Amino acid sequence: MHKIRFFQVVVLALLLSLAGKAGSAAAIGMITEPIVIDSMLRGGEVSKTVTVFNPQKTEAVYLFGSDGGIKGWVTFFEKGKPDTPITKVNVPATSYYDVIAKIKVPDATPNGDYVGEVFVKQAAADGPKENGSSVSIAQMVSRQVKIKVTDQEVVKLDTALIPESYDVKQGDPLKIKIIYENLGNIALKPSFQLKIINSDDGKTVFNAIYPYPEAEAVVNPGERKTMPVQEWPTAGQPTGRYLAEASTLVGGETLQKNEFRFSLENKNVASGKVLGSFISAIGGGEPRQGWAILAGCAVLLVLVFLALKKRKPLL
Repeated sequence: MHKIRFFQVVVLALLLSLAGKAGSAAAIGMITEPIVIDSMLRGGEVSKTVTVFNPQKTEAVYLFGSDGGIKGWVTFFEKGKPDTPITKVNVPATSYYDVIAKIKVPDATPNGDYVGEVFVKQAAADGPKENGSSVSIAQMVSRQVKIKVTDQEVVKLDTALIPESYDVKQGDPLKIKIIYENLGNIALKPSFQLKIINSDDGKTVFNAIYPYPEAEAVVNPGERKTMPVQEWPTAGQPTGRYLAEASTLVGGETLQKNEFRFSLENKNVASGKVLGSFISAIGGGEPRQGWAILAGCAVLLVLVFLALKKRKPLL
């Protein structure tokens, strides 16, 4: 999905650039990939990013709205300001701008399929008219939205675990970044269970459940949320190989399991690995060549030193 979005941004930029060079009237751009929500409850909310592009050489004012079957369902916010609704933004010249579109299905909406659009249009500008007066000129681009409203709850969550390092120094904590993506239609507050197993003897050395932080907002449908980093203290644990097993829990039920392996190393050994990597890099990935190059350099330095020592000073 992210690769597709990146490709669309690149294509949008190229097309708008060509349009501008050709002297066309293109004065607004937007990623037009349809927004499709397969299951949404009445009263439910989902947020989507709307990316616009101003290809002009001057700042432009863009207006936002919704129409069709979802008219009145959408409220727009600046990214990072979820409590301040907006209807327009000022976009700098030749710049992209992200706006959050929050879609909320009204409580009395019957089950069914709804098709509409979110649109962006440039604030009207005055253009010339034959009789000397002026006429308002506005340009608009839209993005289709398809929503299936249902009364059935769907609980679906994807969890990604990203350890800060797979080689942890003894005494330093294992740090894990957790990313949740809510693929269902209800807001979730998942718990996280972490189990650490010593691969050498198969014994579980740590097992705990981390409840969802009270200060964190829920993971809304359609939202991808990065959580605060979780840590496992390694103090007192022997060096060796370990297995980390993680479970995502909602209402006491396991939705997904993830695992990864990591090593706990003596700090001196870890420092030696850094030196080894440096030597290997010198040798183009071959440690032996790296050591040979270093040895050659050392010999050369000794020869230069001896030559300078034997050299008689000029009178």
